[in-house]
Amino acid sequence: MDEKTKEHLIDQFSAYLDTYSVNEETEQTDLFSLFTELAALRVEVKLESRQVKSALDLFKTTFDTLQSSSEQLSRELEHCHSDQARQIRENTRTLLLAFLDIYDRLEAGLATLKSYSPSSLGLLFSKREFRLIRGLQEGQAMTLRRLDQLLARYQVRPLEALNNPLDPHCMQAVDVDSQPGIENGIVTGELRKGFMWENEVLRLAEVKVNKR
Repeated sequence: MDEKTKEHLIDQFSAYLDTYSVNEETEQTDLFSLFTELAALRVEVKLESRQVKSALDLFKTTFDTLQSSSEQLSRELEHCHSDQARQIRENTRTLLLAFLDIYDRLEAGLATLKSYSPSSLGLLFSKREFRLIRGLQEGQAMTLRRLDQLLARYQVRPLEALNNPLDPHCMQAVDVDSQPGIENGIVTGELRKGFMWENEVLRLAEVKVNKR
């Protein structure tokens, strides 16, 4: 029985005592009435106790249902956020790989321009040809630098493969070299650069490995 119920019973009994007067002629009858009132009060207390218990049980059931629904909703939201983050990362990965293809072409074009020798057909056109090649080189280099900055913004960085031992986790041997002064398994050439994205391999490096 809680404190509120006890106080209610005490107040009722106190009120009854205030209105009760004892005399010798009615003492027996008043005692009977008192016991009757106490019996009725006891029944009322039991009834109220059962009602309170039913209300508490109903509240507990409702609370458990709400808590279970909240936990389920939280799990579903977490699952949705996880799927969304995974999808965004996968789309970003695909886009970064496309940027790497562009990077390869720009780098190859710049290397070709740097190794290009103007033709010997006529001295009048040699200066113009030099200026054209120089302009193309500068344009390619500028575009390549901007692409480097874009990749760096996404924490994409090239792998350091050359002159290092072959690492099968981030390198793929596609050719073999035979240099007697270099140990076995050392990368002697990079056929295609590899890249890291944050802490994972974005693209394997295709390398030439020494084998004596």
